[in-house]
This record gives sequence, structure tokens and C-alpha cells, in this order.
Amino acid sequence: MPYQHPDVKTLKAIADNWLREPTLNSRKSSRTEAPHDAKALTRLVSTSSWAVQDPYSEDVARFLTCYRKTQTIDLQTMSDIQLEKELREFMVDIDVLFFFSLLTRKVEKESGLEGFVRLRILNELPNGPHCGKYKLEPTSPYIRMYRYNDRGRPQRFEHLLHTLVHEMCHAFLGLFSDQRHPKHREFVNEYGGHGEMFWVLLRFISRKLGAYTRSERWQEESGWLDRECLEITQTRGEPGSWGTPEKTLMGGVLAP
Repeated sequence: MPYQHPDVKTLKAIADNWLREPTLNSRKSSRTEAPHDAKALTRLVSTSSWAVQDPYSEDVARFLTCYRKTQTIDLQTMSDIQLEKELREFMVDIDVLFFFSLLTRKVEKESGLEGFVRLRILNELPNGPHCGKYKLEPTSPYIRMYRYNDRGRPQRFEHLLHTLVHEMCHAFLGLFSDQRHPKHREFVNEYGGHGEMFWVLLRFISRKLGAYTRSERWQEESGWLDRECLEITQTRGEPGSWGTPEKTLMGGVLAP
């Protein structure tokens, strides 16, 4: 059994009470024991997630089996429902490995017991170049995925999966971080929700998955990630180096 960091209990309380207290985050309250800013949450993932504790676990092996199987499948032969089911399975695996099973945790909603963050596949063209969007709606947090790009071309599997990880990072930081922390805007909200800790978290997970899969296509997606960071932040220099191994694994921005 994996070790569970005590702070995860606080995060579970946020998920479990979302219906009754949708504005609850990891600020001190009657239901949460301590605040967790985005930097603390990113550090928690980088030090205590199951992927870090045991990179040879059965959960990693299951993810790799599904990844390699899906690489051989023509996703365009799948219906929207089938594709949604396939990506939801990956969402569960990634949640187990990196997000303490919080995003897919069964919680009480108006419609009954269901996963905390819902996934929806859209068979329409997005308004821009990105094929995913996280949104907090009154009934549930949602991740929406477009199976076609804005030119009407099918998204390839690795891009869909990388986008799913991208949106899961948005959901994790958006739902669980202390939004009243003085650096929340810098950590999370800048550049349309693509602040410093978002990039650190996304790059950490992307590189872990790259080490697992040893996939050239996944490495290509990680290369796009660096260019996307530059495109969104419109900044060279330090923001372009957020989340580099030197900073995340050797201390740096994730140091206490």
C-alpha cells in the first residue's frame, strides 16, 4: 500500500464537501486543517505522489499497457462515447499516479455519487488551437476534450493524452489551492491560468510519463510544451525555464 501524506486528508475533505461548500479550498476552515498554496501542492505531488513512491508499481505497469495498446488503435473508428471511456481510464490512471486519486474520487453531486471532475468529449471544432478546457460549472468541475483541431483534423492520441494531463493540472490547482494566498495570481492565475506553478507541475508530470513510455511521440508533445509556455507567457528567460529538472528535482522553486 502506498504511503499517504497527511495533507491528502485535507484535500479529500475539500472534494467530499464540494456540493455543500463549492467555494471551499485549502484555507483554514471547519473542514480543512491547513492552507495549501499552489507551490505546496506542487511540492506534494513531486515528493509524495504514488508515481514518485514506486515508479515500478502495478499502476505504472497498467498505464503503460493501456498506453501501448491505444497507440495501435485508430481512434477515429471510435464513437464519442468509446473515446470518452478510453480517455476516462487514462484519467483514472494519471489521477492515481500523480493526484492522489482526488480528481476522479467519488463524491456527492446533485445527480448522486459520481467522479469529482467529469470528462466530456466534444465532436465539434474548438475556437482556437487548443483541444481541451477545464471549467468549473455549478453542477460539477468539467474537463472538455475536442477530438478534432480547429482545422477539422483528428487529434492524435498522444496530443489528446497530453492535453488531458494539462487540464488535470488546471483542475488540481484550481480546486485545491489556497486562492487567497498572496502569490496565487503569480503561481496560478497569470496568463489565463498558466502561472508559474502550473508549468512546474505540468512539466514534472510530462517528464515522468516520458520516462515511463520512452515514446518519441510523447517527447514531441513535451517539446511542444516548452514552445507553448513561451507562446502563452510571451516571456523568455526565467519563465521559459520554469519546471526544468534543475529547478524541480534539485530544489529551486519547490524548496520549502
